[in-house]
Amino acid sequence: MSSLLHRMCRSRALQLYNLRSSSEGGPLYNNVEYEDGSERFLHQGHCRLHCPRGFYPNRVLYFCQPCMPNCELCTDAHICAKCRENYKLLRGLCQRADCEEGQVEDPEVGECIDCEMGCKTCSPDDPELCSSCVAGYFLYRHQCRRHCPQKSFADADSGACVGCPDPCADCRSKTLCLSCQGEHFLSKDGCVKQCPDGTFGDTSGRRCQLCHSSCQACHGLRARDCDMCPDGNPPLYGQCPAVSCPQGLYYDGMDGECRSCHVSCKTCFGPQALDCSACFTGYFLDQEGSCVEHCPPGNFANSGNGLCEACSPNCETCEETSDGCLSCKMGNYRLFLHQGACLSNCPEGFLESREGTCEACDGSCLSCDGTGSQCLSCAQGRYLEDGRCTLNCSLRSYAAQDGTCRRCTAHCDVCADAHSCYRCSFLYLLHNGVCKASCPEGFFEDLDLGRCVRCHPTCASCSGPLLDDCESCSTLYPKLYEGTCLEGCPAGTYYQTAAGECQECDRTCTDCSGPQPTQCSRCKKGLALDPNTLMCGVTGDSRCPPRTFLLQNQFTCQSCHRHCESCDGPGASDCLTCTTPRFLHNDSCVSECPAGSFSSSELADGVELGICSPCDSVCATCNGASPKDCLTCSSGHLHLLNLCLSHCPTGFYAEGAQCERCDRSCELCSGPGPESCLACPHHLLELQGTRLCVVRCPQRFFQQGHICQQCHTSCKTCTDGTPQGCLTCDWGSTLQDGICYPRCEESRYFSEKEQCEPCHGSCRHCFGPRPDHCLTCLPNSALHALENRCASCCLTASNATECCLCGTATALCVEPPGPVAERSQEAVNLSSRVLQHTPVALPITLVLILVVTFTVYALIQARSRKRLCWQDRYERLGGDGRDQLDHDHNHMPHGIPQPEDSGDEADVVYTSRDGTVYRRYNFLQDQDSDCEPEPDENTYLNKA
Repeated sequence: MSSLLHRMCRSRALQLYNLRSSSEGGPLYNNVEYEDGSERFLHQGHCRLHCPRGFYPNRVLYFCQPCMPNCELCTDAHICAKCRENYKLLRGLCQRADCEEGQVEDPEVGECIDCEMGCKTCSPDDPELCSSCVAGYFLYRHQCRRHCPQKSFADADSGACVGCPDPCADCRSKTLCLSCQGEHFLSKDGCVKQCPDGTFGDTSGRRCQLCHSSCQACHGLRARDCDMCPDGNPPLYGQCPAVSCPQGLYYDGMDGECRSCHVSCKTCFGPQALDCSACFTGYFLDQEGSCVEHCPPGNFANSGNGLCEACSPNCETCEETSDGCLSCKMGNYRLFLHQGACLSNCPEGFLESREGTCEACDGSCLSCDGTGSQCLSCAQGRYLEDGRCTLNCSLRSYAAQDGTCRRCTAHCDVCADAHSCYRCSFLYLLHNGVCKASCPEGFFEDLDLGRCVRCHPTCASCSGPLLDDCESCSTLYPKLYEGTCLEGCPAGTYYQTAAGECQECDRTCTDCSGPQPTQCSRCKKGLALDPNTLMCGVTGDSRCPPRTFLLQNQFTCQSCHRHCESCDGPGASDCLTCTTPRFLHNDSCVSECPAGSFSSSELADGVELGICSPCDSVCATCNGASPKDCLTCSSGHLHLLNLCLSHCPTGFYAEGAQCERCDRSCELCSGPGPESCLACPHHLLELQGTRLCVVRCPQRFFQQGHICQQCHTSCKTCTDGTPQGCLTCDWGSTLQDGICYPRCEESRYFSEKEQCEPCHGSCRHCFGPRPDHCLTCLPNSALHALENRCASCCLTASNATECCLCGTATALCVEPPGPVAERSQEAVNLSSRVLQHTPVALPITLVLILVVTFTVYALIQARSRKRLCWQDRYERLGGDGRDQLDHDHNHMPHGIPQPEDSGDEADVVYTSRDGTVYRRYNFLQDQDSDCEPEPDENTYLNKA
């Protein structure tokens, strides 16, 4: 039975299959799934493809399990994807909570999301639509702006941008206009079509300016621009003097004569310098009637009429025209310079800068606020979203006709507009362009497609699209049987009103009427109907049919458990035989045989019966009765090629409960890889101090039999292990007569710079070209010959693996032994290998042990009596280093060189500071020596 179904759903699927198979003449058993192979979950007596809201699918027990409290959508009992309405997801739980200022509840997931920048409150359907603003921002067309646009002003009382009153083009309040629209002029009383008496309408700046003091009405600033004189008379040639005098003269009313103007005036109406009415070239007539070379602040020199004309009212300085502002006035409100004009607000496409100018927005913005990239509207072909202008709107939004990205309707991920959704959010379903939490009657939830799909026409409600996915039936097909709606219940079933579906009759019945399955109306062949109990029983020599048993005291046949092929009782542990795919084990029919047994089958009367047979005792699991059929092994055994062994054979090592093959370079090994060899095959060489088997000896080693022995530490390649056996030397030494002479003194090396430099702190001697290329090591460490580094010695009872076994005469870093379990396995492997050579090896081994034991004992006894002394000596080899090391024994005091306890310092050749080459060696003193040699010129080395 499929593991994708709840046990009740599996039973129903099996019954459905058996019903179809029996009608087609096929077998009554099989490994059954629903037709589409999908998983089903039990919920309120129905097997569903998907669990409803508030529940999640338990894929272990295959039923719908409730979410945490107040959670509408969840993936398990602890993770909520969406809370119920009026609940928010806080710290992983669904709780009632209000959103903070500048946030709004997302109706889709119930979480608090941020409004657009500057918003205090916003729309839950679209957080970019502000309804009020925080301090410092003003609401304008559902946006919160730092600066209000043109034709509006910031109203602190309402917190919004309010439009200027007509006919103002720019303003600071309802009563303070800065510029006017159309044919209007700016005056002290606001925007007027006709300037008041004593002023005229300046068309260049659209404002009212004062006439010359001699005029009552005028059309310009000069004295000769008068339209009406104070006495009501018209001007003479545009001026209002009492008497007209020639150019350069004025009328003096005191004596009635024309007198000369001030020397600075070209024409005048009085004797003072401030009474000029026109100026010579290069001078300009200011507002006071004086001729000046430079106009005062707030004015500009008009070269066309020779006048100093006032700048626009908002300009501090200007040039060329009244609106050619260079800087703006500073007052109670701030003005911004833009293209020669001082404005209260910058035009569209520009933003107000700290320097008091209007700066252009980012190229993608049509208008902006705060910064050049904080867009308020976008250029053609782009859409405003989160203050940016994008070519395409993001998920859950669409491009609106107003050039903005608007949010799709609730729970919609992809939409064309506010009314047409194409794809819904997770666990929401698309139905007729709208996202719904659940599908209407006649549709089922297809969560893979995210849509509501119509049920089969026979279903009123369903859990899938197939004929047998019905949960309730239509009026034309009212009888529900195993998910299928029929006109009537099929043979062998009856209609149970309480359950609202067709139920199976007892196996002894051909037909039954209910309300119990044993209330038969017809019996199967060979059985008789009891009219009192309506049960089918045996008569005479008749037998109960298959999958039933005889109830002795009632002489009736009752059904076996659904897993049994034959039985002697109704329980699951009363089985006598089982049909595949089930197997008999301890009187029960199981889908899989337990550990220690395997599934098999046998034929009985043409029927294949399944049984569980025991494995061999060495097997934990198996696929046959032989010890060669093991899949896994019992405790104390190791698995290899379907065999269970007490230990791994030669060429294999134990890895957990398995025997794994050694690396092909190893004959015996303790683990994987070529570095775990315990013994080498005959065609390879053992590398001394390592677990490697090599084809040929590497540098610093020489072949001796089947072992690569270490060269003397002064040699790079050699013929033997003595300091006289060198073939080549390292970078810091020179070869003479088989000896490598160092170029530098102890603890220094010859570098690539061709000078002596200090060795690494871990080296006692080194050879370069790097300071950590060691030759000998400090105490409590040994040389790793392959890596030319010093490794620390293993401590007693230490389990460390990154250390060396020290104290050998070779000064070679020997890898420590493996763990106890590994060593025991190695011992088994080695013992099996040694036993093959025992007849020859045993006598030789015993003789060697006796010789070594006697020698050690003699040395200990001799030293305890002070008859043997080990002593360091230094022999001068001559300034040029040409003296041989193998002098006659008479040249060495009291004996011959002997190896020390630590091989790190044996036979070291190096140079003193004065350039003299020495060889350090040990010698064995005779019994008459006092072990304290006297220093002399030949045995003294300055090591300081």
